[in-house]
Amino acid sequence: MENAGIPSATICTDRFVPTAQGMAKMWGAPDYPTIFTQHPIENLSREALRARAEELAPMVVRVLTGEG
Repeated sequence: MENAGIPSATICTDRFVPTAQGMAKMWGAPDYPTIFTQHPIENLSREALRARAEELAPMVVRVLTGEG
């Protein structure tokens, strides 16, 4: 998406920090902004997942607007 000029935000759980960093480096974007959240998320209730998303939303906005 980014290569096509469309801003995007990547969100991963913190278990995947090394993987996300490695992929960014492999694709030639070692400073690509990735947003991390606490692992795991698969067992969160709908309400807890929504709360987590609300916590991450300001970071997503900063990444999409180039401020983060």
